[in-house]
Amino acid sequence: MGLFSRKQPTETTTVDMDVARRAGEAINRGDTDEANRLVEATDDPRAHAFAAFRFINTDS
Repeated sequence: MGLFSRKQPTETTTVDMDVARRAGEAINRGDTDEANRLVEATDDPRAHAFAAFRFINTDS
């Protein structure tokens, strides 16, 4: 690491919001296996799982 080293830019991921929505709906139904299958089938499961949070219904 030199005096003027730069951080490597992080790779950006495009999240398929349809997959995230379907995973969130699966969580709302209580079907965690389906939600897991949906996000694991993507290139970036972590980003898709995180995006699914906006579709999870918190009203109980």
